[in-house]
Amino acid sequence: MSNTVSEPSVPAVAGQATVAAGAPGDAAAVIAAALGDRRNAPRVEVQLPCTIAVGAQVQDGMVRDVSPGGAMLNGVRGLLPGGLVRIRLDNRDDLRFVAEVRGVSLLGVHVAIVGAEEHPRWWDAIRELAPPPPGGWA
Repeated sequence: MSNTVSEPSVPAVAGQATVAAGAPGDAAAVIAAALGDRRNAPRVEVQLPCTIAVGAQVQDGMVRDVSPGGAMLNGVRGLLPGGLVRIRLDNRDDLRFVAEVRGVSLLGVHVAIVGAEEHPRWWDAIRELAPPPPGGWA
């Protein structure tokens, strides 16, 4: 008889990421895989300071990744999916945008910029403020 206790087996579900018990894993990759890819365009990692306003409540935060139509925000609390927020980039009054909160996860707050498809001002501002990614801007 063995003194070894085996870990219970959990069947994998299609589309879900799994991490072996006790094995180190990339939490961000696991969460991203579980959320699924809802993006219309690839995102680029950045670190841009921003101010987020919901009504009279104002918070400082950080834009962590961007696409031509959205972003992920870190350091902000109390936002719910479906809510509208105002984002001011880099403390500049000329760089204000309205966004809809699409989701909240352990990675951050996922937002879609309102009107970004019709008005490329959001993407122009990102390219102005952030260093270009490897391979340049798309």
